[in-house]
Amino acid sequence: MSAFQQEIVDQNLQQVFSNDYVAVYTDASKRVLVCQTLASYIPIHTFKASFLQCSGLIAKEGIERFIFDKRSLRAFHQPSMEWYFVNWKQEMYHEHGLRIHRKILPQEQWFQKCVEAGRHEIEQRHPENIFSKLDITYTGSIAEALHI
Repeated sequence: MSAFQQEIVDQNLQQVFSNDYVAVYTDASKRVLVCQTLASYIPIHTFKASFLQCSGLIAKEGIERFIFDKRSLRAFHQPSMEWYFVNWKQEMYHEHGLRIHRKILPQEQWFQKCVEAGRHEIEQRHPENIFSKLDITYTGSIAEALHI
């Protein structure tokens, strides 16, 4: 059993859907949704479709905490991240009140630097966005993400 699978078992998360690129889990009692990447790269059309499926679950289940586990990624795709920040997160905040976001990044320093630079660029190009209203924290595990 992988470390991630053990985390899922330990936290009593239930798989809701998956495809070749992501697996999505929830715990209704904790009002949490976990989106785990399964591949090193996710094509933007699949990325968007997967997150739109998550949107429906967030609305239906009253999700208050979104955990995005990106540990499998080995490619950073700025257009996907921009859509995620500028469109998806804003819609989730305004329409469903989702403001708690936890992220688990790959351990590679270059990936973490890409995320930092990409986020800074997005914030500069979209200063009217809701970034300051969101509670975004980077963690090392699902257990940590559930308790911060």
